[in-house]
Amino acid sequence: MELKRYADQHPFAFGDIELRELTPDAFTVASFAEIVLPIGIERPARENAKDHRIYLCLRGEIEFTVDDTTVRLSGGDVLHIDKGETYRFHNGGYEEGRLLLIRVPGAAPADGAQP
Repeated sequence: MELKRYADQHPFAFGDIELRELTPDAFTVASFAEIVLPIGIERPARENAKDHRIYLCLRGEIEFTVDDTTVRLSGGDVLHIDKGETYRFHNGGYEEGRLLLIRVPGAAPADGAQP
């Protein structure tokens, strides 16, 4: 068993967003991270290289565009992005946004994975 406590995981800057990696060290099947999105943040389009990229909206309203479809996530909504799909997101709301990101397979420390 391995327990990773949220309070012990220090956030770090990932470009213009804040990321907190939550994945236990022994777990390589998937990885989990919390993303904090300031108001107005916009991430440029990129192609998903993971088999699965799943975003759970914890707080705020985050607009995603996946290929040619735009959706708005709010608290409790889940978005799945398949490998090869192009995606971008934007926090145009009135409060800081928070997402839980699940990546399959998990992010290796040096693989350059991007939220």
